[in-house]
Amino acid sequence: MHDIWNPWHGCHKISKGCEPCYVRYQDGQRGGNASRIFRTKAGLDYPLQRRRDGSYCIQAAELIRVCMTSDFFLEEADA
Repeated sequence: MHDIWNPWHGCHKISKGCEPCYVRYQDGQRGGNASRIFRTKAGLDYPLQRRRDGSYCIQAAELIRVCMTSDFFLEEADA
């Protein structure tokens, strides 16, 4: 596993399955609000970023965990 890529953060609490959400717990510990949805600094181009030598930060065949603090299907993320 290489890294985690979260192009946005936050989500909507939509069911009882959301009760034990680790993102809400972590945000609460840090004074954050997981209900507030925003684009992160990493943005959408993170996997394409390059090092100074021109090589990609993420190499072929490396795994990336995506949207660990959000949901792929957020309407707010479509724009």
